[in-house]
Parts: sequence; C-alpha cells; structure tokens
Amino acid sequence: METEKLFLKDSYLKECDSKAVTVEFTDLTVDKTVFYPTSYGQQNDKGEIEIEGKKYSIVDVWEDGQLVHLISLDTYPQNLDGVNIHQSIDWNIRYNHMRYRTALFIIGGLAFKFYNAKSRISQTYENYAWIDIYIDNIKQDIIDRLIDETNRIIKQNLPVEIKYADNNEFSIDKQMFGFSTGSIPQDEKLRVVNISGLPLQADYGLHVKSTGEIGTVEFKTSMVKGKLDKRLTITLK
Repeated sequence: METEKLFLKDSYLKECDSKAVTVEFTDLTVDKTVFYPTSYGQQNDKGEIEIEGKKYSIVDVWEDGQLVHLISLDTYPQNLDGVNIHQSIDWNIRYNHMRYRTALFIIGGLAFKFYNAKSRISQTYENYAWIDIYIDNIKQDIIDRLIDETNRIIKQNLPVEIKYADNNEFSIDKQMFGFSTGSIPQDEKLRVVNISGLPLQADYGLHVKSTGEIGTVEFKTSMVKGKLDKRLTITLK
C-alpha cells in the first residue's frame, strides 16, 4: 500500500480526511495525506491532526518509499487501524515553501537559458532559500542579471503549469534533458514544471499557480574566501 499524496494533485489543499494505517508511539501512517514529507530540497509541512476529538501537533513528516509518516510530540492511541484522521496543515509555512521553490526554479531556469549553467536546488526554508548555480568564477553582474530577470518574470504574473511527461518525451527534449544534469529519472511518468520562456524542469516539490504570488526576490551575498560563492541565498518580500 502507498499513501496517496494529495499535495501533488493540489498544492493549495489545506486539509483532508484519511484513515490510519499503522501507528507506533509518535509515528502514524495514513492512506492519504495533505502533509508534504521532507524531500527534494523542500522541508516537511507542519500542522495538526485530529483523532477521535483530540488534536495532535505534527512536527515532522517523512516517507519510507511507500507510506507517509506523520510524527507528533505526543504518543498516539494504539489500535488505530482504519480510524478516521482529520489533517490540517499550517498554510503559512506551506505557502512560503511554495513561493520560494518557484523562485528558485525561475533562477535555475534563467541560469541555464542565459549561461547553459546547471543548478541544484538544495533547500527551501520558511524565510529563505538557496540554490547552487554552477558557473565558474561567478560575478556580481551575473547574479544581478539573474535576480533582475527573475523579478521581471514575477511581475509578468505568468502561469506555473504542472504536467506529466514519460521517459521518452523527457530524453528527447534536449533542454529538459540537459538541465537535469544529463540523467533520466526512473519514474515512468515525470512531474514537470512549465513556466513560459524557461526550460521545462522535472520536479516533485510544490509550486504556486502564478509567478506573481512569489513577491520580490532579494539576493543575500554569499562569500567564500573573499569571492562570490556558487550558492545563491534569497529572501522574499
């Protein structure tokens, strides 16, 4: 059995009803969930669940390859198999991750478009995020161009579209294949993010519906031994 990941179908879904599958102390698995587990450089959602009238704060979420685990600070009741679980995420935390992730994808897409540079999205946090841009001897004017162009795309309020592509479509799309560091993901169907004017990017993180939701991107200088580092840290306003 696998947990149904409702967030992949609708990243704006804030709550759902589900059934308990397994429980062990503070660890509960469910048949479906709105809680995003820590993965793909995006931190897990937080929030609460309700079991038979009692609420439990969710502080960590992880996936074992099949089931999503909801971790609480409090011990769950035992023998919950099939019991209804109502789930509610902390929307402010989720929405910030979505805004930051889409911003990073724009920056990475522009770096590939302008400089044929690959990138690695490493982590989104609640109030900042960072991405590694693989440009040798990166200069301030390059960073300024990436940030300025990112904010221009944001102001255009372009739609952020999610679609699915099979491995064959992925491998023959030179931009998408090249941007992915030249490796073909193993999934039969790949979840792909499409923003007009940027290369398609395979991703299982969560995004906003339009670039205008992101806000203004600001760059925080990252220096290593007196030189600009490949890691770009951003904040949003």
